Amino acid sequence: MKTQRSKWLGILAMALLLTSVNINAQDNGDRERPRAPRKEMAQGGAHEPGEKGPKIPNLTEEQKGQLKGFHVAAEKTALPIKNQITEKEEKLKTLTTSESYDAKAVDKVIDEIGKLKTDLFKLRVSTDQKIRGILTEEQLVFFNNHSPKKGQANMKGRR
Repeated sequence: MKTQRSKWLGILAMALLLTSVNINAQDNGDRERPRAPRKEMAQGGAHEPGEKGPKIPNLTEEQKGQLKGFHVAAEKTALPIKNQITEKEEKLKTLTTSESYDAKAVDKVIDEIGKLKTDLFKLRVSTDQKIRGILTEEQLVFFNNHSPKKGQANMKGRR
């Protein structure tokens, strides 16, 4: 009788545990909730599809064309670097999870990833400087106030 009761208690405990794990694993749907408009959106209007960064007010057509050219050139340069970073990160994953750990090889790949990320960051700073060169004082103030702050740069674009 005692063994049967403990058996049923064990089964009941397991069922409760599995149910709670299943409930916690379900998505609560927060990602579907619309977000409040960002400050720069309210000030400068909505972004066009595919447009990045803050919407700078009062851009001339010439400035818009130049900005698009800067963006395209930067993306063309950044894409191979991003691809190399992804390859190096996968290589690092392979090296760190293999049965035989080679510290020198791991260090070398980490250094290569760091160099590539530095190159990518330099490209972003260089592009920002080109953008600043074509803006008026008012636009420049807006751009400087709405650019990512140091340490808050959007690194999602690296992959």
